[in-house]
Amino acid sequence: RYHPGKANVVADALSRKEREPSLRVRALVITIGLDLPTQILNSQTEARKPENIKEEDVG
Repeated sequence: RYHPGKANVVADALSRKEREPSLRVRALVITIGLDLPTQILNSQTEARKPENIKEEDVG
């Protein structure tokens, strides 16, 4: 059973250090994930503009 106190100071510190970066990484992944569909749509819209379409056969 866990008992908070002096004996667990090191374990507590290591646990806290371990958790913090994973929360930052998750927040970053969520931020990138939410913005990605918008970036894709904007890129597709830009690519379809007449001035960005080249007259060459790619098929």
